[in-house]
Formats: sequence, structure tokens, C-alpha cells
Amino acid sequence: MNKYIFYFLSIVFLACSGPTGIVISEEDKATFEKNYKAFEKHHIGGIVSGDLDLFLDLYSDTLKWSGPNTYDGSFQTKDDLAAAAKGYLEIFEDFSFESGGVNSVNDGGFWGGNLYSDNGEINTEPNGLRIYGIWNATHVESGAPVKLKFYAIQQFNEAGKVVLLNEWFDPSSMENQIQAFVENN
Repeated sequence: MNKYIFYFLSIVFLACSGPTGIVISEEDKATFEKNYKAFEKHHIGGIVSGDLDLFLDLYSDTLKWSGPNTYDGSFQTKDDLAAAAKGYLEIFEDFSFESGGVNSVNDGGFWGGNLYSDNGEINTEPNGLRIYGIWNATHVESGAPVKLKFYAIQQFNEAGKVVLLNEWFDPSSMENQIQAFVENN
């Protein structure tokens, strides 16, 4: 009887231990870190400092950008991204970015690879970067503080430039926050 209990517990333990054989190289770890540090330096740093050139330096000239209001599977260009960023820089100031928000302790804002997927594939690809966070800014005209939940997926090429950018956030939430501020002040 004890032998059967041991076999049962062994099977349960092995079944719950998760995938095996996943090897993450030091090179992949370094590439992932280089990529998220590039996002911090260029994307965040460019917006926070109001330096559009610094912001755009992260992105390949052949960038495919799917902005927050794109729902049809089409892509915009790097020039379109530049125009959008310029627009935000003209109407907001005092930007900051809080990475995280993935879980209740706001732990971790940059993720790469995947362990689980609906197609059953596992990868340790360091050039696909998922970014979670909250943008903070002040609307110049009204003085309204705004917060914006932000999620993006960036695909880097071997040269360290982003060639694909998908962004998800709700621009109308900023309008709602500004309107509420104006009505209450």
C-alpha cells in the first residue's frame, strides 16, 4: 500500500512541476535587459524630457506601429508615431512613468518570452518585449493631472531597433479625467 501511495505522490509531484528543459542563456538575459533599458532610455526618457529625437531613436525607419485606436489590423509608420508623440508633448507636461501593474504588488513592468500560450509553444525569445505601466502627466491648458494605464508589445531587431510596436491604452480616459478636473475645480 505504501508503495502505491509513493507512486501516486510521485506522479502528482512530477505533473505539477511545470515544463522542464527550458534553458535561458546569459546572452538572452543580456539582450532582454538591453531591450528594456533601451525602452526606458528612449521611449520613457524621450517623453519625460520632451525630446522627440531621443524618443524616435528607439524605432527603426521601417517601424510598423499599431496605435491605441487601430482596430483593423493595419499599421502606421514611424512618421505617424512621431506625429502622435509630438501631439501628446504639446498638450501635456510633467510626464512620468511607473512600470508595473501586472499584479497586486505592482511587481515587474517588463516581460519577455512565454511559458504558456494557447498554441502550446514555449519560447525564451528576448527580442519580444511586453511593457506594463502607468503614465502620469499634467494637461497644460487645464492643469488637470492624468493617469493612463499602458500596455505595449515591442519587437526588436538584431540592431536593437524596434520594428513592430503594438500599444493598448484608452485615450478617451485622459479626456474624461480632464473634464472631471475642470468641472470640480
